[in-house]
Amino acid sequence: QNYKSYIFIPYNFGYHWNLLILSVETGNLIVFDSMRNPKSAIQHILDPLNRVWKKFVKNNKGRGQWRPELNVNMDYPCARQQQGTDWCGYYVCDYLHIMTTCGKATDEDTRMSQMGDECYSTDRINAVCEQLAGFILNEILDPRVEFYHDGHIHRGLPSTS
Repeated sequence: QNYKSYIFIPYNFGYHWNLLILSVETGNLIVFDSMRNPKSAIQHILDPLNRVWKKFVKNNKGRGQWRPELNVNMDYPCARQQQGTDWCGYYVCDYLHIMTTCGKATDEDTRMSQMGDECYSTDRINAVCEQLAGFILNEILDPRVEFYHDGHIHRGLPSTS
């Protein structure tokens, strides 16, 4: 993830989707959870992320000023999922849609403020669907772009020990 400002981590546990956004520059990990689960519900992913973060900070000493541990924000405003619905996956796609500006000049605060408890209109849902389909067509299926994957799993050489 060299030269990236954010790392987006869509994460599914127990049939529920969350979006974790790591700000590399600040060491903030923002958790968008439409069910408002407690931090303990995702501690099993936070512990390994913190270990990786600590290794990153150690390996990049002198290149930046990073906090020693991730600052986890579970209270960031985002759409609230109604009990008994399965809209969490849609919400994660919508958060990704808002956070990836697609060439639009907006600042982070403006994008983040759009994630509050808003009404989801048909136009907004269609915009997310169209953008997701366009991203798949243009960025994943085209072998000339960054996110293309040829279907093969690339593994290192087996250990000789």
